[in-house]
Amino acid sequence: MSATKLILGPRPGKKSKDTIQAQGVTDIVTLLSQREQPESIKRIAGMIGADWHHFELNGGHLETLAEVELSRLFLLWDEIGRAEGDRIAYLHCSAGLHRTGFVAYLLLRRSGLSPDEAMDGLRALREVTAEQVGEARIALAEEKFVAWQAG
Repeated sequence: MSATKLILGPRPGKKSKDTIQAQGVTDIVTLLSQREQPESIKRIAGMIGADWHHFELNGGHLETLAEVELSRLFLLWDEIGRAEGDRIAYLHCSAGLHRTGFVAYLLLRRSGLSPDEAMDGLRALREVTAEQVGEARIALAEEKFVAWQAG
């Protein structure tokens, strides 16, 4: 399984699709609810030749994020990593802050980083996401990750 490079950002649109394509994105991972019309992102992924993956998250509130099934999330991430060639995944929600930061932190922790290293990694990926995700979401992500690791 190859390592998948992660790029964070806001919801892709007509104006940003060329920039995303220029970054070599092979996969777009959408963290939107059905009411946010995630299928429109599938069309953008098709336009740039990227695979589209939808991991439904109904907002970035703690109550919603507490329900995230890490096994499903990690299975999706593993599936992307098993695809042929080097993978570059664009991970987004609406603004690329709360849900995106929560999930990116979890993926960084799963890659073997310590909590501090994962936060540093989040900052390196997208400073505004690291600043805006919020301590409560990171604490919840860490709690969920430790429980998942324990088994």
